[in-house]
Amino acid sequence: MYSPRQKILWFAFSTRIVVIFLQAISNIVIPDHDANVFISPEDPSLRKTYADTAVDNLLGGMKRWDAQYFIHIAQYGYTYENCLAFYPLFPMVVRYVAYGLCSLLGTLLNFHSALLISATIINVLMFIKSADVLHRLSLRVLRSECKAYKCTILYCINPASIFFTAPYSETLFAWMSFYTMLKCTENESLRFANIDITSGMPAGFSMITRSNGSVNLGFILYTSFKNVIERTLPEIVYKYKTLKHRIILPFLLLPLFTSSVALFLSVIIALIPFLLVQTYNYFKFCVQNDHNLPEFLSNTEYVLPGSAESPWCNNTIPLSYSYIQSHYWDVGFFNYYKLKQIPNFMLASPSIFLIMYHCMSYINNNIKLCLRLGLKYNIFGYSNKMPYRQKQYSKGFGANDPTIFVYVVHVMFLTIFCIIFVHIQVSTRLLASASPVLYWICSSRMNVGPTPTSDQNTINEHFRRIGIGKRIPSHHLSIANLEGVDNMYSKWKTFIISRRMPDFQSRLIQYYFIGYFIIGTVFFSNFYPWT
Repeated sequence: MYSPRQKILWFAFSTRIVVIFLQAISNIVIPDHDANVFISPEDPSLRKTYADTAVDNLLGGMKRWDAQYFIHIAQYGYTYENCLAFYPLFPMVVRYVAYGLCSLLGTLLNFHSALLISATIINVLMFIKSADVLHRLSLRVLRSECKAYKCTILYCINPASIFFTAPYSETLFAWMSFYTMLKCTENESLRFANIDITSGMPAGFSMITRSNGSVNLGFILYTSFKNVIERTLPEIVYKYKTLKHRIILPFLLLPLFTSSVALFLSVIIALIPFLLVQTYNYFKFCVQNDHNLPEFLSNTEYVLPGSAESPWCNNTIPLSYSYIQSHYWDVGFFNYYKLKQIPNFMLASPSIFLIMYHCMSYINNNIKLCLRLGLKYNIFGYSNKMPYRQKQYSKGFGANDPTIFVYVVHVMFLTIFCIIFVHIQVSTRLLASASPVLYWICSSRMNVGPTPTSDQNTINEHFRRIGIGKRIPSHHLSIANLEGVDNMYSKWKTFIISRRMPDFQSRLIQYYFIGYFIIGTVFFSNFYPWT
């Protein structure tokens, strides 16, 4: 019998294999749509062997849409200004792993094929790791093995699954984002003044993986603020009230100083990678020099390095991202609201509706808690004279849990930003990779019906029959109750694909995740628009 963690890791791996297989079949059977988008120029001197052709047939369906940019950057670097919209950490990792593959495989594969294999291997491994981190985070925040297990299984077949396997940065970003959140909940390991300084590292990596990674700094700032209010200030107040010698009064403020230093160090650690990337972008495109690109890359319809012609170079703070998104993709305030984009709005609507509806319900059911910014105590006192009492009838998402507050604020900010500014079809993968809230909502709303092998008597009888000598952990039993004995002996079989949900709401969530998993993979691999 597999433990819950083993089930999650095996299911994460199994779903990646299904995505790879499904996109390969779809790419071979279905003709590609002419999407009229960026296609990376091909090096005319690049040789192709039978192995390269095999790699293209097997993995070519994942080199679609923005994957063209990521592979292009990994192979040639930032050759055009519009490439700056894609942050460098993922293509950099893909490039160096591809160097290793080329050194092992010799003349069997060209560098382009090695990059495609590298990106696939990296995303499969990082997806497994991100699922593991999400499970640990959910277990710590939700304090329920069943909910943590269910939400991680849902993550493994999330509606944007193809983007977590194709050469996109979503998987790396999800891993870094979830890890940042996890580090902000830990009570041990390199902590200074109640702040885990190492949380700045995954936050910094997320900031050079995707543009919305900067929002992850909010978790570090909020954790510091919450620790000061709930730990540091009450301790100072208590010591002040019991102080006998007023001469040591200034030393009472020392914890506030150390907390400020810890926060400063964490933020600096997070910002250093981002500042280095922006400095590189500026010197690459805003300082006049020769680009030295080969002829097949010297495309005059794009702004080349060293041209120093772009308006963003003259800004007080020369950041390229906003200008490039606006100039090349027409990203702006309600710019995407056009009649022809209605299908894309329909594709993105399930995830947006689920998040907004349940987050608004959380706020409505916890107004006092939200006004208190999710704190246990009043900002101006050691404790509240009138403590918050949850509404007795409230049974919505979050169950009046103050630990959920910061995650609700984070995902609502991202969702509203998607609705107002970005290309709406991007919102599903953006929200699926940036926040665990979509999975928490769906796991809390999904009821899993009983099976003949999931009742407690059957499970107890099973363990007596196989003669288990040691005591089975309670959390293993809780998942066995959820899955049934048969599923617990399978590496890939889980409730989401083997069970019929008992109610309409649960079935709707099940069909949404599985439907988007399959249809999205088929559409994406043939250049059809997808969310």
